[in-house]
Amino acid sequence: MIQGPCGTLNPHSSCMEENGYPRYRRRHNGITMTSGKYEVNNQWIVPYNPYLLMKYNAHIKVEICATVENIKYLFKYIYKEHDCANIKLERSIQEGADIAQETLECDEIEAHLYARYVSAPESAWRLFEFPLHDKSHAIIRLAVHLSNQKPVYFAEGKERQVLEKAASRDTTLIAWFKLNSKDQDARQYLYHDIPHHYVFEHNGT
Repeated sequence: MIQGPCGTLNPHSSCMEENGYPRYRRRHNGITMTSGKYEVNNQWIVPYNPYLLMKYNAHIKVEICATVENIKYLFKYIYKEHDCANIKLERSIQEGADIAQETLECDEIEAHLYARYVSAPESAWRLFEFPLHDKSHAIIRLAVHLSNQKPVYFAEGKERQVLEKAASRDTTLIAWFKLNSKDQDARQYLYHDIPHHYVFEHNGT
């Protein structure tokens, strides 16, 4: 698959964002081809997997999805509003009735209802208050940094407030060092084992 023109050719392309994760560069290998009015090369090719291309014989773009938006995207489909159904109400005509009675005066707008549809399995599941989702593991991200080089994230114009707040808070690594200095029992655990035995409070203590 070929990426559409961007950069100086199209500064309004969807990939032209000032913020976000870096996009890794694909180098020019000297091979070019013409696509429409543009001459493209290896730098225009989107990330792909040769195995998947050969297996499915289709255009497949492959990227690693590791942002919080992906979880929100998946859970949106689980927790979005109830299933809906359009219901049409009609009055059946009895056999042997007069021809005049066969004509059914029906307002199509009023005859359609926007209603909620709940199937039998979903009804039983919710009546028994079974969980709608499950989490197998609690993930704790442990910080790794050099001395006096803990990461600080800030918005432009709020540098001073963020630095003052960061100075009074400990990362998980610094908290682990402090824990070992005052708790003899904690010294038997490695850094990555600490979350199994201790809790790191988010206020930095």
